[in-house]
Amino acid sequence: MIDLQPDLELTAAQAELVLEAWLAGPVVCSDVTRLEGGLVNSVFQLSFDRAPHRAVIKLHGSDRDSFVAEARALEYLRAETACPVPQVYLQDSSARIIPYAFLLLERVPGVPLGSLDLEPTERADIDAQLAGVLGELHNHKGTKWGGIDGDDAAGTWADCFVARLVAARTHPAVGERLAPEVLARVDDAIDLAGPALRDSGSPTLVHGDVWDGNLMVRFEDGRWRLAGLLDPDLQFADVEYELAYLEVFNTPREDFFAAYTEHKALRPGYERRRLLYWLHTALVHVALFGDKRFCRFTARTAERITRGQAP
Repeated sequence: MIDLQPDLELTAAQAELVLEAWLAGPVVCSDVTRLEGGLVNSVFQLSFDRAPHRAVIKLHGSDRDSFVAEARALEYLRAETACPVPQVYLQDSSARIIPYAFLLLERVPGVPLGSLDLEPTERADIDAQLAGVLGELHNHKGTKWGGIDGDDAAGTWADCFVARLVAARTHPAVGERLAPEVLARVDDAIDLAGPALRDSGSPTLVHGDVWDGNLMVRFEDGRWRLAGLLDPDLQFADVEYELAYLEVFNTPREDFFAAYTEHKALRPGYERRRLLYWLHTALVHVALFGDKRFCRFTARTAERITRGQAP
């Protein structure tokens, strides 16, 4: 499970060491600003005296450094797809330049979608743009389930995803934070997952973490435009894994699905299967954050699965 480290500090002098390692010359960093929304890593915007003058750096101090995989995912998306993601400037896990693993990235212009209160028509426009981006991404198919390098492929998608459910369920914090009757209902729901996910389509390239905090938008030519997708958990999965994540915690996405399904039909039974994907997200949030809202959502979702309820 992810190790949360959102409160690390970075000085201007440390930022200059990173920038000089990337740009191979002296750099003066005039500002280090912590960015909002970093729940897992510590994230800062750097302003400095050489082009491109701004960058974003993500820090983590754990031995379980995920930045190698993130850098690989971003480079893959830029090379193989039309998905707008930031350029990787420098990635280092040695802790020799600064006492952290870090990922230095292009600063995508704009603001996170989650920070805005858009009019319904503006939000519908962004969702239609997102449908186009994900529609193109989902055209990319693989031969195995799992990571883009095939290092964690499973025999079937059901095998792969049930293993993830079990791993989330057995996290110690989940057992501590959920009531015994809820845990029993979760176990019953997991028993139903394998048969329910037999119809999984073909291995489809998915971003894996599309939510409003990872969508950068900017106002340009009189409208809000989707500028970039951040923090990919890139993998070949059942496409419903991605689609369900867009709706988790009852996030309304009618305009997205209206645009997306103009070109890609949903498989029958999606409304039931998405509950299993919601359950996984719920368990992960319980393990990481322990918020009572996530605990309640886990209980409701497991109950709906076991009772065979669809929305």
